[in-house]
Amino acid sequence: SDKEAADAFAKTLADDCAGNDGSELRVECAGGDISLCSTRDEIFKVLDSMTENDDRRLAVLVHNAGQYVGITSDNSDGIQAGKTLSFGDGSLVDEEGRTNFDTMHYYQRMYGEAFVDLCERSLLRMGSIQNGGGGSIVGISSPGVCAHYYGPDWSYSMPGSGKSLMEYSMRIYAAKVSERGINVNVIIPGVTKTLAWKRLAKKRGLDDESQMMEGIVERSVPLKKMTTPTDIGNTVKFLCSESGKFLTGTVLPIDGGLHLKR
Repeated sequence: SDKEAADAFAKTLADDCAGNDGSELRVECAGGDISLCSTRDEIFKVLDSMTENDDRRLAVLVHNAGQYVGITSDNSDGIQAGKTLSFGDGSLVDEEGRTNFDTMHYYQRMYGEAFVDLCERSLLRMGSIQNGGGGSIVGISSPGVCAHYYGPDWSYSMPGSGKSLMEYSMRIYAAKVSERGINVNVIIPGVTKTLAWKRLAKKRGLDDESQMMEGIVERSVPLKKMTTPTDIGNTVKFLCSESGKFLTGTVLPIDGGLHLKR
């Protein structure tokens, strides 16, 4: 949702990874709401433009989209932050006695539908190990969705309704594409320090997110340490490496032990 930041990171990444022999890393950004098919069309349009003149294949797909709707990012449906919606407590029922699915459907498009669409299109571009293809697919989920490590989190009912499809379909994809040399997994981050927490803290009337995050870590994370984006990146790197390719169909909690208390 921050094009300037994305473009700046892309440039830094390209500069940092430039080879000593003068070779360059090409980094392209395609922005938009991942819940929209048009955004995903643009992503693959950019990807295909990068490989149209050679026989390179897609090697890695990572679905890392996420937000608290109406709090940490804008959304194409214009949904605003309100009361926490949960299954079973009447919060989904409107004044006319009908169940309002707007927020749930948005999360399902952003997480479940987008993950399936990205997987289907990516698999067309990966080939198989028999013809020099193969690859890796990684989804980023959340605690309390459907992995057996966590108990259900009622406050995460709406996002969880979408990510449960991600976790379930991941297992099917893993079974279907293993013979092509493609592994498919899901990572579950712990309490991860990102700008989303700053926006969430502001919504709750707090000047700084640090105290809120530190309290959660102290109560819930046995290692007493926040997860960092680098922790997640290193795990993705491992799963996509030769050392990690034997792992497939798994849900990996990278959370400092958070799952032990959930």
